[in-house]
Amino acid sequence: MKITIERLLSKDKDIEKLYSIHFQKSVSRYVSISENYFDYVTGTEGVYYYKIIADGALVGGIHCEMDGELLYLGICIDEKRRRRGMAEAALKQLFSVLPDNLKKIEVSIDETNKPSLALFEKIGFVQTNKEDELITYCYVLH
Repeated sequence: MKITIERLLSKDKDIEKLYSIHFQKSVSRYVSISENYFDYVTGTEGVYYYKIIADGALVGGIHCEMDGELLYLGICIDEKRRRRGMAEAALKQLFSVLPDNLKKIEVSIDETNKPSLALFEKIGFVQTNKEDELITYCYVLH
């Protein structure tokens, strides 16, 4: 399976499909977005969204927000396409296109989201904090 990532641009033809993925119960349970979400991720400086493409089909996305040398990210995969290594492959691609000035990547994951916890631990993220039900993981780049 060939996995690629592509930066989402304003008025992208895939935005409706991405909304449908974000509104799946298994995604919206952990991450809620507004009607203007894709305007935000395509029109705000330092905020990016990458589409995840598997063999030519849109299967999910990666939300990125840069804050100096720190990158916050989130990822979602269509619930019908999970547990096939797509998220791991997409994140590895993302790491290869990140700016050189980044030093650390951080994610916050609901403690009940076991697949996401396992994914980020598998690729080398380390737990740094737990506040209420959110667990923070970090990955040091340099």
